[in-house]
Amino acid sequence: MKRKIVSIMAAALILTPALASTQSIAETVAATNYQTYLNGAVYSVKLDGLIYQRTVFFPKEMTSSNKKYPVVVWGNGTFVTSTVYEEILSEISSKGYIVVACNSRFCGPGVSESASVDYIISEGKKSSSIFYNKVDAEHIGSAGHSQGGMSAVNASRLNSKIDCVFDIQGCQPAYEASKLKVPTFFVTSTNDIIVGSSWVKDSYDACNAPAVYASVKGGRHLDPGDAHAPAIFAEYAVKWFDAFLKNDSSAKAVFLKGGALSKDSRWVDYASKNF
Repeated sequence: MKRKIVSIMAAALILTPALASTQSIAETVAATNYQTYLNGAVYSVKLDGLIYQRTVFFPKEMTSSNKKYPVVVWGNGTFVTSTVYEEILSEISSKGYIVVACNSRFCGPGVSESASVDYIISEGKKSSSIFYNKVDAEHIGSAGHSQGGMSAVNASRLNSKIDCVFDIQGCQPAYEASKLKVPTFFVTSTNDIIVGSSWVKDSYDACNAPAVYASVKGGRHLDPGDAHAPAIFAEYAVKWFDAFLKNDSSAKAVFLKGGALSKDSRWVDYASKNF
């Protein structure tokens, strides 16, 4: 998942209706200085919302496609922004998702991540936006790491448009997880000394919705933002979102008892319930 950056991301992308109406999406993106080209397959643009600045990743194919794309909103770990997670977010996007990463460094309550849902849906309705008629507002997932995992859980409680959650080493209290109503994958790591596996397992145990729990063998807390380690998280995030945002039965089977996750030697302590 090595990325190729061909230009530097700037502070904001402002598109006027006149520009959008006279140029294709590809031309509009290429005409700005706000383009980052990741993974050979993904564009990233930084947009200003009313409150929170967001980085939006989308597949290169979106620039010439007439279809709509499911959405994943993302929450960051404490003190960091989405730049740390470019490997994961660009990989998810390259598989056919619009990924909206709020750059809040303290997103735990889920407010900023929930706002990202409303923001991208609104962009999908604006004729002046590069996301006009590209947003599948009926298929939205939330994800995040550490405090961002807590955010993903809480955003799903705040925003009924969220259909599933991918929670990486989330530090949410069990009582927050107990209020989940959508399928949730609680990811942890055996060598995480910041948010221990027992904490994440408590959230899984408290969850009353369909849920999966598994621990990356030998993984550490900062791995999702490490340029050498995030592949396993992105791999299973894509499968999770394929299962619940694209209604892919083969992807869903990965997470069932006896499925690929339970047999993957890179993971331990697999559990699932309510499927």
